[in-house]
Amino acid sequence: MFQRLKNLFKSTKLKAFLFFFALATIFWVLTKFSRQYTATTTAGIEYVAVPETTIVSEDNLKEISFDLTTNGFEFLFFKLKSPTVQINISEYYNEGETNVTIPKAELIKLISKYLNANIAVKNPSVEALTVLLDTIVSKKVPVLPKTKFSYKDGFKLLDEVVVTPDSVLISGPSKVLKDISVVSTGLVSEENIDKSSLFSAKIDIQKNNLTVQPHEVSLSLKVAEFSQKEMILPITVINAPEETVIKLIPNVVSVTFDVSIEDFRVITENDFKLVCDYSERNTAENFMIPRITEIPKGVTNIEFDTQKIDFLIFK
Repeated sequence: MFQRLKNLFKSTKLKAFLFFFALATIFWVLTKFSRQYTATTTAGIEYVAVPETTIVSEDNLKEISFDLTTNGFEFLFFKLKSPTVQINISEYYNEGETNVTIPKAELIKLISKYLNANIAVKNPSVEALTVLLDTIVSKKVPVLPKTKFSYKDGFKLLDEVVVTPDSVLISGPSKVLKDISVVSTGLVSEENIDKSSLFSAKIDIQKNNLTVQPHEVSLSLKVAEFSQKEMILPITVINAPEETVIKLIPNVVSVTFDVSIEDFRVITENDFKLVCDYSERNTAENFMIPRITEIPKGVTNIEFDTQKIDFLIFK
């Protein structure tokens, strides 16, 4: 069976048939595509040569449709090429304007410029192309660091992350910048930090039509090893009547806190101020809540051994 099909394929008559069939197909395609057609099609729009003091608004047309009259081959080429019409803004712009307008006749010329000379362009989708422009402005805004840091056991950050420079200059359309009061960095992460460190971070700008200077800032971390320390602090009563004698029970509080090894011996009781506010006393149960109003820098995780201070009043 297979041998008979093979012999048939090799026959002269079959070869002739295939040849003339292919030739007829070619003539049909040539005849079909040589005819003139009119159809609506679309091209992209690219805005170029925009003046430095302006930017093209995002609300402008991104593409334009129009009628083409040409042969099938040109139509096929056009579809494969997907042309883009460039609009040279500087040719139509006058200083201080917020838009430029390109009349219909001029628009047809611009479209035709990017197509084959044998193609007739008619009926663009807009009577006139109005290009909206935004004024470029600049302003300085602070930088907010975006971080994810973890520290080795016993180590902590001594102060806030320091950003250098702490602000950047952003430039862009005025209507966009009016809603921006701060910019953030991209996420910077590090684990098991046990020493002071310096990281670089790029400014994270979500909108494409904004520029920023500088593009990068540095993040400085001052890290130290911490230890727990305990102190006995006296209590001072505030906002009490002048002639009132108050006895506190107890009159001192044991306070524990975390402090860097470097400052462990430097911190003393005189660096703290522990008070009870008489005006905020609990009159029903006769107690006051101790709170610290002065704390030395770098001290964290403060805890009291007593949360309520009883008191007696002597008049």
